[in-house]
Amino acid sequence: MVQKNYIALLQSDMGRDLLNHLSEGIFVVNASGDLIFANQALLDMTGANLEYALSLNVFKFQKGGVQVENPITTVAFQEKRRITRISDVKITNFYSYKQMGTATPVLNEEGEVDYVVVELKTFDYLQDECGEQLCETRQDMSKEASGSETGGFICVNSYMKSLLATARKIADYDTNILITGETGTGKQVLVDYIISQSSDGMKKVIALNCSSIPEALFESELFGYDPGSFTGSSKTGKKGLFEAADGGVIFLDEINSMPLSMQGKLLRVLETKKYYRIGSTKERTLNCRFIAATNVNLKDCIANGTFRSDLYYRINIVSFWIPPLRERKEDIIPLVHYFLKKLSNKYNTVKMATPELMRILLNYDWPGNVRELRNVLEKLVIMTPEYQLYIDSIPSSVEFGGEKTGSDFLMSQEFYTNYMKSYYKDPDHFSLKECVEMYEAAIIKDIMLETKSTYKAAEILRMNQSSVARKIAKYHIRYKDEE
Repeated sequence: MVQKNYIALLQSDMGRDLLNHLSEGIFVVNASGDLIFANQALLDMTGANLEYALSLNVFKFQKGGVQVENPITTVAFQEKRRITRISDVKITNFYSYKQMGTATPVLNEEGEVDYVVVELKTFDYLQDECGEQLCETRQDMSKEASGSETGGFICVNSYMKSLLATARKIADYDTNILITGETGTGKQVLVDYIISQSSDGMKKVIALNCSSIPEALFESELFGYDPGSFTGSSKTGKKGLFEAADGGVIFLDEINSMPLSMQGKLLRVLETKKYYRIGSTKERTLNCRFIAATNVNLKDCIANGTFRSDLYYRINIVSFWIPPLRERKEDIIPLVHYFLKKLSNKYNTVKMATPELMRILLNYDWPGNVRELRNVLEKLVIMTPEYQLYIDSIPSSVEFGGEKTGSDFLMSQEFYTNYMKSYYKDPDHFSLKECVEMYEAAIIKDIMLETKSTYKAAEILRMNQSSVARKIAKYHIRYKDEE
């Protein structure tokens, strides 16, 4: 229901009667914060009578005996935008409850708040009325957030889809695999995807980051050793990673960091499928699949003399290159939706990105790739109490330097490629209204950054000034403190 319709309903006895028959609690406050209407559901929820409710002021709730954690009404007044939050409410020392509320400001032609309409539901009501559906929804979100259908690899980019198709084809072949990609692009995720697509998808994966092992310990880590093989060795000996991965997969990440002295030994093991523990004469058989990954081009390492060419050709039977996120920006929107669902499930909340925030995320280069995107979203989910995530929510540690702003970005072919195309390929998340709002918000912000005046902006946009003011409030546009 449009919030102004609530105000219209208050003007008639029939309208007030209709509002009193709604199951959710409704109250309306004027520009001074005084309650001017409270429906019967709200009175039942709080245990208050109408006279007491209409004596309250949202800016002085505590003085009226009501304590509300994270009061949404005052935030709606301050920020002039719709707010949804979960709050704890304490009416007396003996009566408290948890509620989900939405506060929507009704703005006048000058862009100021005339009224705020608040809709409330207690958690008891939600559980009683929607418990089964909420449980099913959470299970669906959990299943979707697990990425079960794609093994956790989320993409709409055509190259990435082709890459996953190849991964499915070779999943059952016991062949060496080399994965190349910048840090954070998802090399480990691709390994997990390949394993998940094999007929025995429950294979164990033993992973080792080669950059984290000192050169002196490499051989003992991979091959293991017998008791008393060297000073400081365990009296019981130790299994190496090859032995631990028996029947499964050994994954050597950042193989470009492996010392040259070890590369020759690894080559021999891969060629013969035989190896010895340190200090042992017993020959052991390599019985695991070999997958390696690198965050640099190994051909450059060969040219620099830091990587053996014969080992490169041995491990490079099937190769995958995962492009950086900046080269497949159409994957950003599905990834944002995926991570927000996953994180909402993890932290028992619900969060959604606003179009303006999505625009910033789309235009950032993401040097840390998918890992950085996920970490930024996790910070947003944890630090933002509101249902919607705004630009203001972005952690200060994230530098979005050198970005295009406003219509510069949205009017470009880059926007079509990175945003519209991704929705076209991912119809579950497509919204024409959202696309139009992104254009509108960006154009208005662009003009406001230039003019610093709603009157001048109205003249350029051929709108009245009050409409510009309302749009600025609606899209939460900041312009006064920006260059």
